[in-house]
Amino acid sequence: MKAERAFRPRIKLSAGCEIREISASETFPKGARGLRIAVLGGQLRWGSKSGPVVGDLSIPRGLEHLRSATHSLEHQFTMCCDVPHDVLSRMEAERGGAPPVFWMDLAGSWIIDGGIEPIHQAPWQFTVPTDMWLAFLAASGYEEFDVVELRWVLKEGGSLKAAIDHLNAARRLVSSDPPRAVGICRLVIEASEQALKDRGYGKIPEHLTACTDKRRGKEYSSIVSSLKQLASLDHHHFGQDSAFTRPEALALVRLCEALLLMLGELTRTPTAKRDEGEA
Repeated sequence: MKAERAFRPRIKLSAGCEIREISASETFPKGARGLRIAVLGGQLRWGSKSGPVVGDLSIPRGLEHLRSATHSLEHQFTMCCDVPHDVLSRMEAERGGAPPVFWMDLAGSWIIDGGIEPIHQAPWQFTVPTDMWLAFLAASGYEEFDVVELRWVLKEGGSLKAAIDHLNAARRLVSSDPPRAVGICRLVIEASEQALKDRGYGKIPEHLTACTDKRRGKEYSSIVSSLKQLASLDHHHFGQDSAFTRPEALALVRLCEALLLMLGELTRTPTAKRDEGEA
């Protein structure tokens, strides 16, 4: 899967098809030769077999090669699906950082011995790896993302899962409700501090100071304090509403991602790091 060059985002799917001729037998006395796919198309669905339709599938090239052969031969062809920007934004909001899952529902017809017969094909599922999906978003002009690895395990078994749950909630709202996404960033920080507290550590600034040094700890404390203050603007109003834009929300959510990544790295024990390297 990759992005096809077009004026709007277009999903390009490469596929292979092998059509074998059927030799004459008791079941098929005449056999079946010269099979050819005449028409093939369908729909791409999101999330499940009965999920919402992303768009129609078309085959701009390669269909003319889908003919039967007496030997094993796989023919390559291309399927495309145009995705409007608003649909792509909706998909990103619902994806929540997980690899996207699609269902392909195809229909068409064969040409067999001069006649036309329908093609019966059950829908099938495929999952797009996250890095491939992010590459598609970047190539389609939607926007560029970095693959951020978040470690859930803190020292001695503590977990950042609650903070990551809030982070995923904020991600889903970046496009549809930026101010609310920013507000959830405060919950990310509070859940992270609670995870540290449960394991006997101090608050985030004090803990980062202990993991680094006083000078860096002081600057990290300023960053965390400013992030919490920004995330609280709409909640506490301070005399006026703060209409955060999508770029602002995306920047603050990504700052939370980086903070969680750093906490996860700095709070792992040397034993855990060594075991991970041996795995």
